[in-house]
Amino acid sequence: MSRWTRHARVLGICWRAAVASEVEYRFNFLSNVALSTFWMVWAAAGASVYFRFTGVVAGWTHAEVLVVIGLFFALNGIRQALLQPNLERMTDYVRRGTLDFLLTKPFDPQLLVSLRQVRVNNLLDPVLGLALATVGMVLAGRGVSPAALAAFLLLLACAMLLMYALTVVLMALSVVLVAAEELDRVAFAFVELSRFPVDLYRNPAQIVLTVVPVAFLTTYPAAALLGRLDAYLLLLAPAVAAGSVVLATWAWRRALRSYAGASA
Repeated sequence: MSRWTRHARVLGICWRAAVASEVEYRFNFLSNVALSTFWMVWAAAGASVYFRFTGVVAGWTHAEVLVVIGLFFALNGIRQALLQPNLERMTDYVRRGTLDFLLTKPFDPQLLVSLRQVRVNNLLDPVLGLALATVGMVLAGRGVSPAALAAFLLLLACAMLLMYALTVVLMALSVVLVAAEELDRVAFAFVELSRFPVDLYRNPAQIVLTVVPVAFLTTYPAAALLGRLDAYLLLLAPAVAAGSVVLATWAWRRALRSYAGASA
């Protein structure tokens, strides 16, 4: 069995255990789906205010903005389902010594700590977000070519890697700072800034959000789906995503070198 196959198998066992512990509370799942649907519809309706007296804002129509909003809800759902529950537990791992236990496992500690938990209540959010993006595409009257779909999937994967890299960096900070319960708010704020196309922000905010790089989360994937993406971004986005993961892994390993254990 290869290393990555073993990793996938172990994570699958962890996820099944996490799902089994949460499915007992089915009402929580249904209520979260209803709440997520409400907030998504509210955000879509709220965006129409910007287009009350004009059909285009900063080069984006209302329908095209709906695509971005849908992708925001999809990515935020992935963050809440796969990344947030692990980040929230990081401080407890350090304080209670659980991190010591996890580090002794014959498994990559970064993957085990960052992807061990899953939150069932948010698993349907990405589906709802992609449904809104589809509605936006239909309203925009845009067909999706195979090339545009491939570019979209590539940039969407890059966006997820960027979110993962940010989570790992925040986990590394949790190891160093110990008292870091509110670090998840940093991750949420990062994703929240991608709710609308970065073109709608004024400079210098637009430049900052492009460099950070918030634009890679929703604006560029939406542009790829709409067939309006600059070709050079197909090379830049994977480089940015890969560089972010490498940097995050370095930060995690550096934090572990300074970690003395719960008994220290």
